[in-house]
Amino acid sequence: MTKIKDSVYTLRGLHLFLFLSLTFGSLISSAQAQMTPDWMFALEGPYVGRFEQAIDGKDELVTYDARFDGLRNGKENGFVLQLAKEVNGEIFKSVQMWNWNDANQTVEIASLNNNEAVTSEWFVSSGTLSTSLTRGASEANAAVIERWRIERLPGQLRWDRYVNFGDGDWQFRWRYVLDEVVK
Repeated sequence: MTKIKDSVYTLRGLHLFLFLSLTFGSLISSAQAQMTPDWMFALEGPYVGRFEQAIDGKDELVTYDARFDGLRNGKENGFVLQLAKEVNGEIFKSVQMWNWNDANQTVEIASLNNNEAVTSEWFVSSGTLSTSLTRGASEANAAVIERWRIERLPGQLRWDRYVNFGDGDWQFRWRYVLDEVVK
């Protein structure tokens, strides 16, 4: 009789252990899956402003009107970015999906380029107001290091792109300077 009581208590303990493991395990795994870093929340919301692009071989910038809309994705691990800029009266739109990869501590960015899906993985270095995303890329048939710097200032978002051909010199390519739309 004692063995039966012991086995009943063991089964109850096992059931309780399984119940608690499943309950808290699913809470922990869902919390880990939604570990979007704080800096990414600067991408949320509507912004309007300008897009500035460097002109090859000159110290001049060409400026265009721009709009940026950032929405959380359905998995709560990233954002969908809708970008628009007006160039000579024509509006050019693009969409990017930014997903946080918690295991690698990287951002995976998917976009369309010439009607083809392009995915890239970016290494992240984040400070108080500024975050840098870095990856290997190519430009003018040469390997480069590409760096985006995202800065969240009060009421404003700045997003710059620089490239380095391996000589240590970071060359400016373009930037968004956007003001938060207040509703």
